[in-house]
This record gives sequence, C-alpha cells and structure tokens, in this order.
Amino acid sequence: MARSDSPAALLRRLWRVTPLVRGSLAVAVVLGICNVLLTIGQAVVLAHILGSLFAHSFAPIGRDLLVLAILAGTRALVSLASEPLTSRLARPVRHLLRVRTLDAMLQPGHHSAPDSFVQVGTRGVDAIETYLATYVPALVLSVGAPMALLTWMMYTDPWSALIVALTVALLPIFMILLGLEAKDRMDHSWAQQQVLANYFGDVVRGMATLKAHNRSLIVTETLGDVGDELRCSTMKTLRVAFLSGFSLELLSSLATALVALVLGIRLIDGDMRLTTALAVLLVTPEVYVPLRRASARFHASTDAVGAAGAILDLLDTAPVTDASAPAPAAPPQLELRNVRVSVEGRDHHALLALNAMIEPGMVVALEGPSGVGKSTLLRVLAGLEDLAQGEVLVDGTPLTSIAPASWHAACAWLAQDPLLPGATVRDVLSMGEDFGDDRLREALDDLDLDLDLNLSLGEGAEGLSAGQRRRLAVARTLLRPATVLLLDEPTAHLDDLNAAKVMRAVRRRGATTIVATHRQLDVDIAFMMSAPERFGV
Repeated sequence: MARSDSPAALLRRLWRVTPLVRGSLAVAVVLGICNVLLTIGQAVVLAHILGSLFAHSFAPIGRDLLVLAILAGTRALVSLASEPLTSRLARPVRHLLRVRTLDAMLQPGHHSAPDSFVQVGTRGVDAIETYLATYVPALVLSVGAPMALLTWMMYTDPWSALIVALTVALLPIFMILLGLEAKDRMDHSWAQQQVLANYFGDVVRGMATLKAHNRSLIVTETLGDVGDELRCSTMKTLRVAFLSGFSLELLSSLATALVALVLGIRLIDGDMRLTTALAVLLVTPEVYVPLRRASARFHASTDAVGAAGAILDLLDTAPVTDASAPAPAAPPQLELRNVRVSVEGRDHHALLALNAMIEPGMVVALEGPSGVGKSTLLRVLAGLEDLAQGEVLVDGTPLTSIAPASWHAACAWLAQDPLLPGATVRDVLSMGEDFGDDRLREALDDLDLDLDLNLSLGEGAEGLSAGQRRRLAVARTLLRPATVLLLDEPTAHLDDLNAAKVMRAVRRRGATTIVATHRQLDVDIAFMMSAPERFGV
C-alpha cells in the first residue's frame, strides 16, 4: 500500500515530479482571486442598491444595476472558465505521469502485476489529472480566498470580521479530524481496488483451467466477496464525506446567523449604516464557500489520493540510471561475457555461464530444457531484468550504458505467452501505430496467415487457434521498426511447415535475432543452456 501523505505533502511530491503542476495552480489561483474581488464588488454594489431603495423608494439605481449585471456576468464567466482552463493545463501532467510511470515499470528488475499496473496507469493517472484540476486549486483558494475576504471585512467592520475569523479558526479542527479518517479509508479503498483488479485479471486468464477443474464457481464467489468488501469500504468513505459536509454547512450557517444577529442589534442602536451591514452580511457566507468546496472535492478525489501515492512511490523507488548512450541505428553486434541469470527458486550461481558472440544480422537460438533461464535471458537482453553475473556488450558498449528508452525502442520482444489486445486483427497488429493496410497484409502473407484485417477477434483473440494466435503475435513483432529481435518460442503450437515459414520471415527481417526454443530451427548458430539435474529441469 502506498504511504499516506497530507494534501500539502502530496502536492509537493507532484510538484517535484512535474513542474507543469505550477502553471495549472497559478492560473487557478489568479482566477480565484479575481472571483473574490468580483464577489466583494458585487456585494458592495448590491448593498448600495438595497440601501438606496430603503432610504428613497424612487432612488436612481439604473447605473448601479448595470454595474451589478457586469460584475455578475464577469463572475459567472470566471467561474465557468476556471475548471475547464485548469483541466486543460493539467492535461499534459497526465501524459507526463503516464510516460514516467511506464518508464519506471520497464526498469530492469521491476516486478508488478499487469492488472495493477493497468489500474494505476489508466484510472489512477486520470484521477490525478482531476485532482490537480479541481482539488488542488480549491485547496489553495480555501486559504487565500477567506483571508482576502476577512481582510476586507476587517477594514469594513472589525467586529463581524472577528466573529467570522473565530469560526473559521474552528473549521481546520473539524477538517483535520475528518480528513485523517477519510485519508485512511481512501488508501484502503485504493489498495482494495488494486487487489480486485489483480484478482479479476487472474480469474479471467485462468478461467478455462478453473472450469476444467470445476473450480470456477468457488472463484467467482470469492470475486464477489472482494467486490462486496470494496463496496462496503466505499460506503464508509461516503459516510465520512457526508459527515464532513454537514459539519461545515452547520458551522457556516451558525456563523452567518451570529453575524446577522450582531449586525441587527448594531443597526437598531444606530452604530452602523445599513449599506455596510448588508455588504458584510452578503460577503459572510462567501468566506465559507471555498472551504466547503475544498472539502467536497477532497472527498471526491479519493481515487486520486491513493493513486498519486502509489505512482509517486513507484517513481521514487525506480532506480536512477546515468545511462545516456544511444542504441545503434543498425543491427548491432551482441557479446555475452560470462553471463548468468537469476531464475526464481533456483541458485543462479549453479547455472552454467554463457559466453557468446552474435554478429550483426545473425539469427541464433537459445536451446535447453524448461527452467534454465532462456526466457529470463531474453528479458535481460530487452533491458527488463538485471544480470546476476557477467556483462552484455552492444557494439562494444555495455548494455547498462545505453539509455533504457533508446534500447527499448531498438528492440522488439515476443513474450512466451504474448497478449493480443485489440478488437480486430488490424488493432492487434497496429498497437496504436499507422502502418497502412498494405503493410499489414504483407506481414500476414509472409506468415501464410489468411485473416481479414477487420475480423473481430474477441477477448485475447480467443476466436483464433493457438497456432494462429502465435503467428499473429510474430507478425506484430516483425512489424516493429527494431534492429534487435528477441523471440521467445515463436514457433510454439506450429507444425514444421509453418515453423519454417516463421523462421524465413524472421531471417528476411535482417535484424540481430535471438530465439529461445525447444525445437531444432534453421538458425546460424545455437547456444545450449543447461542446469544441474537437481533442479529438476
């Protein structure tokens, strides 16, 4: 679970991560101050109109009404433009946070459930944008706006200002007590959402196996229990939010009534003018509006508070690298010097070291039984894992010296169990890029895959056979503009004829290629990976 931060601490952490927060906050504060000044002007003019009519029924008020209409219209425009404008300024923060979160997730040695990452990178980042566009400006104005209004009231009527100041001083006590309770529930609710996302993803991926072993009903019941727990937690958070809103409304109403009572007594005694009393009475409720708005938006930003903590913790713990060398623009030479990988549950020092020289454009295979680290070595070469021992050189440059983003752009990696997100064949192949239909069809033809680009595939391309899914994943990989191909079992579920077509397409690609495989393939050279028999592999 992400550590709990106060709003100020959370804002400081976001401020350090992205300076773009400052622009959104500055604009929101400027618009908020304009709104305060317009509120004071509107109250003064309206009080003057009412006082004039009370003193003289036929007093000329046409000019005052025009000024009041201008002030009211300007205030409405400022209020309407404030949130869309701050949202537009906060939008680049969403993009920057998503990119930095993805970069942190792709750092070597980082392990996280994919469903949890999707939850953080999509809903969590979107919630942070809303948090920055609505709650953060409201938080700042909840301090600045009341202070500005109280300053005017102190100049106009010190006694009323003193009453309002005393009640405003009590509000932070209620807000802190209720905020601490709400913050704990927010963190707990966000953690439960991540648990639910991970569990739901695991259930969906394993439903076929669960169904085969007659365990699907038990798992779906457990999923329902997790969902019910999240619902109960959300309702408890809402109760705290309603209690907070009620307490603020009650205190502001009592304070306004007390100010009205004191003003009425002083008017009867003749201690003050009617126009002044009306202006002060009109401004008094406005002192509490920014506080109530900040409280409401704090409770509305429950997801953002938990998500921001999770994302910032991820960015804080991500290893800082000084690697800045660019990846080669042409297929590189790869050299593996005394390389050992760390395989979970096994003693990596007992695995045999691998030494290999892979020339540019060469196609090589990593062979060996399951569990000796073939897939792990591919992840190391993709820059997703750390080596336990040894060194990888790319055209003579250590892989650790190459900027991760540059190396990731130079590599195309086919996982052992690749995901195929997308509604159609075109979506799966493109993955958000515009390759053009002719190039997509050419990639399919190279693998003898007769599929319509508009064919609906369903969840995870379940409408295709295992061999078709594998060839579709290979086609998607070969489409990437990469100089290094890392292919994990590209010919799984394929007969010898289709396996040969896949390898011919790979060789035509011309990239430096490493293939992890259990079968004999047409490659330039094969390296055997092995481990002691006591590992049972």
